[in-house]
Amino acid sequence: MNKKTTTILGSLILLGILLLLANTFLRGYYLRLVILLAVTCIVALGVNITNGYTNIFSLGFGGTMMVAGYATAILTLPPAYKKAVLHLPLWLEQIQVAFPLALLIAGILAVIASVILLLPAFRLEGQYFILASMGINIVMGNLAENLRGITHGDMGLRNIPAFTNIWWAYGILLVVIYATHRLVNSRFGRGLIAISKDQELASVMGVPVVRYKIMSFAIGSFITGIGAALWVHLVLTMNPKAFSLVYVFQLVAMLAIGGIGTISGPLIGTAILTIGTELLAPLQEGFTCMGLSIPPVFGLVNVLMAVLLVIIMIFKPRGLMNGREVWSILNPPKKGGQ
Repeated sequence: MNKKTTTILGSLILLGILLLLANTFLRGYYLRLVILLAVTCIVALGVNITNGYTNIFSLGFGGTMMVAGYATAILTLPPAYKKAVLHLPLWLEQIQVAFPLALLIAGILAVIASVILLLPAFRLEGQYFILASMGINIVMGNLAENLRGITHGDMGLRNIPAFTNIWWAYGILLVVIYATHRLVNSRFGRGLIAISKDQELASVMGVPVVRYKIMSFAIGSFITGIGAALWVHLVLTMNPKAFSLVYVFQLVAMLAIGGIGTISGPLIGTAILTIGTELLAPLQEGFTCMGLSIPPVFGLVNVLMAVLLVIIMIFKPRGLMNGREVWSILNPPKKGGQ
């Protein structure tokens, strides 16, 4: 067994022990925070496929996540609840599938939605594409508010089964990390990176640009769709504002802070914003320090995170990882290729 294999196995065993301890001793809010971290990492890695490796800055993933979120909710809700609250076709009202199947269907529907919604926007470039992709979130949010027979409107869907646990979340996260690593180092992944550097040059070199861009959207949407389904079965509610522009911009900030185009960057950026936001939340409720009473300041955490983002963008424009992976820093290649 070589050193690399030993390191990977050791890391997996250590992670398994930490997760077992967390699942045993943490309860309520703190256990949910640990699971939420993994779910958000999955979504960030999915967004990183298109926005990072392919360098297509899209903000439309909130709309596709909404499709996946409602799909998994409707597919797993008890028929009695759907009959009382919604107005669905009889076959959809009576159906209640297993959680793994709901995850898979949610991911597939997210892919279909991304292709249908974003493909027409491929004619646009630069800021026009960004605006068009952002509009998709608004359109999907309005549809969710008005299709009350399917979504229950602003009231949202409740009583969603709590299927997402620490093992589902971190198990899927590990699969996504491994799949992303294999994808980036494949011919297809190198084609995506070539597109991100110079689209015209990549086309001259024989890279099928349009097909690869569609495939990158499909893969990224499948991963974010899975993440959305996990999120819904963790939070146990689904409403039109679940994946709003605020959520979308938070994801973009996570990528910017950690660094796009790497696996480590989205993971680190997600950890900083997810844990930092939760730890600093009590500050905006007011506190007393050395006899000085600080009044409640609503939105203080968002301001602090925005300041952090600005500072990192000034001193680290490519994010904290600066295009590198954690494992390449911990185990740098030997000089002379030895």
